[in-house]
Amino acid sequence: EMLACLLDNCQVCRLPFPMIVWVVQRSVCQRDGRWFLKLLQAETDRMEGWCRQMELDQRENELPEDILEKMRTAVGSAQLLISQKFQQFRELCEENLNLSIHPRPVASDLAGFWDMLQLSIENISLKFDELHQLRANNWRPLDPPDRKVVPHHHPPLARDRSLESSEKQRQEARKRLMAAKRAASVRQNSATESADSIEIYIPEAQTRL
Repeated sequence: EMLACLLDNCQVCRLPFPMIVWVVQRSVCQRDGRWFLKLLQAETDRMEGWCRQMELDQRENELPEDILEKMRTAVGSAQLLISQKFQQFRELCEENLNLSIHPRPVASDLAGFWDMLQLSIENISLKFDELHQLRANNWRPLDPPDRKVVPHHHPPLARDRSLESSEKQRQEARKRLMAAKRAASVRQNSATESADSIEIYIPEAQTRL
């Protein structure tokens, strides 16, 4: 019926058929307050089911205090999320569906709030996942994952840097020493040449005398 209604509209008739189908799907799958309320109810039912299961596990098992503390933390976080943020989001969805409210939250507002809720939902889901793994392990501590032995590459220590600095200083000192030796050698050769000149010219001077 919706497709027939669109076809009766002269503007839609100018569109190709795939575009008309896209318009119909978009109108049917519109993410309004009703759509988000279904998602919210599904998450609420899921978390409430987890909480009931944890309460049952506490009654039927003698659990150590550390596991009981994990249960209380997970259940408390879930109940707090449901009673506060979930309830606030539910009210926003209902305002979106109430056409008499002005201004009312639009679909983009609901989508942004829902994205923000996903962080809290994921955090609580991780807590219950750990509890589910403990139950599957008969409430025994979970074995840590196998870790491959990787050789540790320690960063160079300060003393290593000092050794490098000392080595550099020694190299520079050797260079200065070699330069000094070369300079001394040059001076010695120059002095030798001067002495040779004196030995050569002195007899000649004595002969003239």
